[in-house]
Amino acid sequence: MNDSDDDNLISFIAGKIETMHDQMATKGDIVRLEDKLAASTTAIRGDIEQVHLRMD
Repeated sequence: MNDSDDDNLISFIAGKIETMHDQMATKGDIVRLEDKLAASTTAIRGDIEQVHLRMD
């Protein structure tokens, strides 16, 4: 490989790593998703309980 090929490869790898870094979730993102999931699960549980009561 010549220097130009090395530079192109390094630039390619650096670009891929930067893209991956930009797409990664932060700890804050994960906490917000956990909170949203917990709220959704609670809402679904409440809906199921209402259906169950109506069937009784």
